[in-house]
Amino acid sequence: MRGKSLPEMIDQFVSYKKANGYQYQTGAYYLKKYARFVIETAPETVAPDKASVEGFLEKFRDTPGSLYNAVAFLREFSRYLTARGIPAYLIPSGRLRLPTPVQPYFFTEGEITAFFRECDRIKADPHLKGRHLVLPAVFRLLYCCGLRCKEARTLARRNVHLDEGYLDIIQSKGPKSRRVHISKELAEYLTVYDRRISLLFPDRAAFFPNRKDLPYGASWLQQNFLRVWYAAFPEKRGSGISIRAYDLRHHFVYANMNRWLREGKDVNVMLPYLMRYMGHSDVKNTLYYFHLVPDIYGGILDRSRHSEELIPEVDDGREK
Repeated sequence: MRGKSLPEMIDQFVSYKKANGYQYQTGAYYLKKYARFVIETAPETVAPDKASVEGFLEKFRDTPGSLYNAVAFLREFSRYLTARGIPAYLIPSGRLRLPTPVQPYFFTEGEITAFFRECDRIKADPHLKGRHLVLPAVFRLLYCCGLRCKEARTLARRNVHLDEGYLDIIQSKGPKSRRVHISKELAEYLTVYDRRISLLFPDRAAFFPNRKDLPYGASWLQQNFLRVWYAAFPEKRGSGISIRAYDLRHHFVYANMNRWLREGKDVNVMLPYLMRYMGHSDVKNTLYYFHLVPDIYGGILDRSRHSEELIPEVDDGREK
């Protein structure tokens, strides 16, 4: 690798990660962003050094989540270079604390119903091709299956098997993939969606395509989630309460846990199934939710509902 420029070494590192089964999209994003920063501020830099790394990290001081990601990927890149005999600055452990997790928002039954009612009111817009079909479908998938937002956004059409009732989630976090089975009602709803969106994108690759038949970005999903949310609840705007599309994943867990408690099931027995369905690699990531359940149990016990109640009646899928 000696003699290569910094961008070339980053490209080689990203290719190395992908060759080992990682998608590495987020890592590539931060490392290439670092390369652009170096080219603009210190073009003579050939490998990560303390000055360029700390200057780059300063850009993220007000966004702890992004800062954490940037540190993690730069550390990984520096270790890779060092192992190959290229001196690189390794950010010391303890350089920053983990970002404080955002407190999940707990939906009521009325809020969920009103949110999806507003989703179904989205009008077709010739400048936003297919958005009126994508948004109600992608948010229902998040709600009904508890997927990560990225898993839903980047879902490829070839990995959706509605006749068999399952989705294949490919390499969501690291090289691991999983199969997610869905209810008959959701499969029927998505079949209608697939038929209708195919009229606009006949040969699409993305299950939820933007106008270029590429996955939508994370910011687009969150912006439209808030757009629908505040259309349904204009009085909540400016309330200071944090709410995200990702909270639909949290709600999926809470609703299932409360349902098991109501039905008298042993939650400890159900936990491994939930862990695999959610795509957690370690049971402690699933157990994170358990310390929240006792605090909210009384408040949401009667608020959750079966996801199929939010799947509208299936029509013939033809554009009116």
